[in-house]
Amino acid sequence: MSIESDNVVVLLVEDNPADVVFFEEAVEATRTPVTLHLADDGSEALQFLRRLGSHADAPRPDVIVLDLNLPIMSGREVAMEMASDPELNTIPVAVLTTSENEECVCDMFAKGRCLYFTKTDNFKKLQGIVREIAAHARNLESR
Repeated sequence: MSIESDNVVVLLVEDNPADVVFFEEAVEATRTPVTLHLADDGSEALQFLRRLGSHADAPRPDVIVLDLNLPIMSGREVAMEMASDPELNTIPVAVLTTSENEECVCDMFAKGRCLYFTKTDNFKKLQGIVREIAAHARNLESR
């Protein structure tokens, strides 16, 4: 968590504006203390994580919520870059995607560093996913 607050710093990597709004609404409804940052493609996500260009002052996220189906650079490519980078491979990842057969993405990360969720249009289920992601980030941070 960020030093100045108990908020979980989340980088949401999602290109669908409706999914972004749905996630934001779920965060708000759960009253989960989150500071949310957005990237709408994989390339922008890596620029944020590496603090390049307009993201020079970006905070280090406590967790990355990553869609796999992204333009420019896919979520799988982002995961591969992160997993091979010692500066990034310790950041927990929560894959949130429509693909139901891509759990192997989590195999790139150390055990317990990656969660996998299939997107849902059920608001209560999404709230549970938000809570689980935040709790997971907090638990890893306290180790």
